[in-house]
Amino acid sequence: MTSRTRQVLPTAGLLLGVAMGLANVMGYVFVALVSATLGPADFGGYSALNTYGVLLAMPAGAFQVIVARRQTRTHREQQRHVTGLGSSLVVGLVLAAGTIALAPVLRDVLRLETAWSVVWLALMLPPMTVTGALQGVLLGREAYGRLSVVYLVTAGTRLAAAGVAVGWSYDVVEVFAATLVAAVLTVGVALALVRRDLGTGADAPRLLELLADLVRSNIALAGLMALSSLDVVLARTVLSDHDSGSYALAALFGKVVFWGTQFVALAIVPRLAEAGTGGHVRATLHRSALGVLLIGSVVSLGCTLAPGPLVALSGGPAFVDAEPLLVWAAVTGTLWAIVQVWLFAGMSRGDHVMTVVVWLAAGVQTVLVLLAFNDSPYEVFATVGGTAGVVAVIGLLRVPRGGMTPAPDSAETAEALGMTRE
Repeated sequence: MTSRTRQVLPTAGLLLGVAMGLANVMGYVFVALVSATLGPADFGGYSALNTYGVLLAMPAGAFQVIVARRQTRTHREQQRHVTGLGSSLVVGLVLAAGTIALAPVLRDVLRLETAWSVVWLALMLPPMTVTGALQGVLLGREAYGRLSVVYLVTAGTRLAAAGVAVGWSYDVVEVFAATLVAAVLTVGVALALVRRDLGTGADAPRLLELLADLVRSNIALAGLMALSSLDVVLARTVLSDHDSGSYALAALFGKVVFWGTQFVALAIVPRLAEAGTGGHVRATLHRSALGVLLIGSVVSLGCTLAPGPLVALSGGPAFVDAEPLLVWAAVTGTLWAIVQVWLFAGMSRGDHVMTVVVWLAAGVQTVLVLLAFNDSPYEVFATVGGTAGVVAVIGLLRVPRGGMTPAPDSAETAEALGMTRE
């Protein structure tokens, strides 16, 4: 790794971090507006279905990572770069069709008034997966300015949808319909920003290879989302409507840390994909995890010192029961964010051990909540937070200590293969 790379790594994606921070603030306002217009009971149902949507949108995140890995300088020089547009659209359509078919079941399980909420959610999936692929193109090329615009447009259109929802007193169905419009507008802007970089390399990998990588990355992200998102669904299942609504509002502050620090994990993807020395990988990961920990500590301190104003701004007096839960959510979100760094590092390097660990942890926390620790929101938070802590420690122990085999897509591997052929 060159000295220039070492200098860039600590600040790589800083612009992206600022943009994602602003996007998360807008996301926070979005949830505050939606919770205020829906009330605790309906907001609990909305959050549960929205969480299901987040899980279904995991291929969007997977496409971002696998396309970014194949848009690095090495891949472009060797004409092996891809965009993933066609495959992302097909995946989104399949997920949408499956969700619509399950709409009556989801309506009953999540105690929704109508299945139309599920239908509008399903129709968001194709634009979301395509947007993920487009973001991967920009991330792999380290075009952080344009990528930042995409994140801001995503949050801005959703915020506008929430404003309309409040102004017209929308119900759950109408909120999802408005958010669908926002998703369509976002993919249109993303296509306009990426249009000049949509070419595919002459020696690009075959579709089956890309889909195999998609499956591996999607499994990894699915585990992460299961670990960090199913708690809201579990809370809706085991707690009363009111308590699940309070839990959902408090959980927002954990998601603020988790999503707000994602830029750290994203920024290391193209770098680690081409890195070959374990010492530099170790230093990068330690700095990244420390940065996440510091951000999470600030949010946790704020939740400890001012839970009342935060809840008042987020949901209003109806959510006063959520105040003591905020710090629990912030600490849990910090642990999820650290796990996210470890997992993205493994995905960048072709190491899938953390994928197995995350999935096992998600299963364990689900069983514990459903069978034992479900008498109150505190028990649910303690269970998911404790599980996340164990996974974070395991990830720390797996950070490379010395020499390390270059990643399959790295410049070192490409050079070695070229010498072998000669």
